[in-house]
Amino acid sequence: MAVFVGSYVRILSLPDENYGKPIEEARRSSIGRICRIVEPYEGTSTNGIQIGSGEFRLHYAPLSPDGIQGISFYAAPRDIEVVAATEEMLLLYSEDIWQLVRPFGERQDTPTFERLVAAFGFSEI
Repeated sequence: MAVFVGSYVRILSLPDENYGKPIEEARRSSIGRICRIVEPYEGTSTNGIQIGSGEFRLHYAPLSPDGIQGISFYAAPRDIEVVAATEEMLLLYSEDIWQLVRPFGERQDTPTFERLVAAFGFSEI
């Protein structure tokens, strides 16, 4: 499968790094979960998808009882596996998801949030 900005990937492993709490905990909780490849920060890439070290910038949207969080981090090609998109992946990583779930910290009782939890489960953060 080709890799491009917008591809969905499963995190297979991550190198041990220490970004400090809570970022490192969230990053480590992505192992085995789905992320989306996003554009690298401006000026960090020559090909528009990878930075100079060959890593991809990923967006991870962990689910918790409080709602949907979001972080981005980099991963090497050997640490990811491209997967086919599902409706739930498209929904979770949609820019409009916020119209279908409650703000973070509020009671998450929408059918959309319940559908996402059924598909992905809660992240261990």
